[in-house]
Amino acid sequence: MRNILAKVRVQHRNIIATEIKEVFHAKDKQEAEQLFMKFIQKWKNIYPNLMNNLLTIRENIFTYMELPEGIRSMVYTNNALERLFKELKRRLKTMEMCQSEASAEKYLYLLLRYQNEKFLKRKLKNWEYYFQLYREQHSYTKENIHSEVIL
Repeated sequence: MRNILAKVRVQHRNIIATEIKEVFHAKDKQEAEQLFMKFIQKWKNIYPNLMNNLLTIRENIFTYMELPEGIRSMVYTNNALERLFKELKRRLKTMEMCQSEASAEKYLYLLLRYQNEKFLKRKLKNWEYYFQLYREQHSYTKENIHSEVIL
């Protein structure tokens, strides 16, 4: 969304933001693709390069739509990642100066390890229910998941 809005004129940003949000918040993949194509048709005369680029990555845009609706926002938002980067910058800033690049890397490694442990303890709302639905829709078993991970 930020990439799209960064490449359009200021006068069109609010309209485009509203329309693209409708696409991303559609109920299912078919509805999202219909809204997306309307969006492309409407703006392709004004922003042809941007719309062509969006068409080339169309399949990648809607991969999260295969997930159950309840956990989509957990997947397509990057708030947790932004928060992590902010925390890393804050912690490194207090050190002011590291002895070497290797010492800074070790410190970042330890911070990331701590954050990972913190995230693993976090309980996502209704995750078990939605994961079960996803497994049933895609008929995943332990053997399927294991073979996909190996491949």
